[in-house]
Amino acid sequence: MNAISLHRPLEGEPLLRPITHRTGGRFASLLISCCLATVETARIDERIRSGFFENEEAGVVVTATSCDRPLFYHECEVLAHFSHKDLALLRFDPLEGASFDVLLEGSQTWQCNYFAWRREGDRLWLIPAHTEGPFFRLSETGLETYQSAPYENGHQRYAGIIRAIETPSFDGRF
Repeated sequence: MNAISLHRPLEGEPLLRPITHRTGGRFASLLISCCLATVETARIDERIRSGFFENEEAGVVVTATSCDRPLFYHECEVLAHFSHKDLALLRFDPLEGASFDVLLEGSQTWQCNYFAWRREGDRLWLIPAHTEGPFFRLSETGLETYQSAPYENGHQRYAGIIRAIETPSFDGRF
């Protein structure tokens, strides 16, 4: 496995499948809103257009796909293993919106079905869809794990969830 070029040695095909234009728009918006990439980088970086971004300083790999669960897990596990970083996988469905799966460095267990959550002027959080599990804050410092919620009640939880269905934005709304 050539981890630098992300090509399979025998088949000669890319490890990551191409992403759709709509998924790519959400992926670039996510990276910009988390301060992992700048607007200029998102426009010219070929990796972002292919659904892959690695930030050495933050120690995180972020990938994107339009595939349903459990597809794409094996490829992401290979990426996480070779990069020795946390991995966040953005899944975009045009009807359901954006959701996330997280694989922490050194872990074999996926944290599945997370939603983007943000308060205006605050950092982007990944919160569990079913209210149980750890909470993750995704920012330029990486993927940080928290046991307590970033919101105080159910109204704030609901108001801050971002599905990015109609617009490819991950900006806070309340």
